[in-house]
Amino acid sequence: MEWFIEFVYVLRDLFVHGLVGLAVAYYYYYRLNKDLLGGFWGATLIGTIGAVIIGVIAGYNSWFIVLMNFLMIPKWNDIHLARVNIIAALIGSFLFLYVLNRINHDKERRD
Repeated sequence: MEWFIEFVYVLRDLFVHGLVGLAVAYYYYYRLNKDLLGGFWGATLIGTIGAVIIGVIAGYNSWFIVLMNFLMIPKWNDIHLARVNIIAALIGSFLFLYVLNRINHDKERRD
């Protein structure tokens, strides 16, 4: 049963990373009106991958989390709501979509 709970935690963390990637893709695709490889869903995938990779690099017990603990560990009393470093996920998602936008020569989207 313990493996199932750990699996649910991993799914929850991936869901949070996916939401961060989706939010950043929305910002780049609809707000900045950038033409990204794969459109909105391609940008969502790249943003999610960036959120996961930078989140792993920042790590759960690293200096970054200790420094930014009050901003990024969502808690309700002493219970962690998610084990995701939201700041690192946002930075990673923005970074990967910025690189994707640069690869695409910073083109504006034509509707």
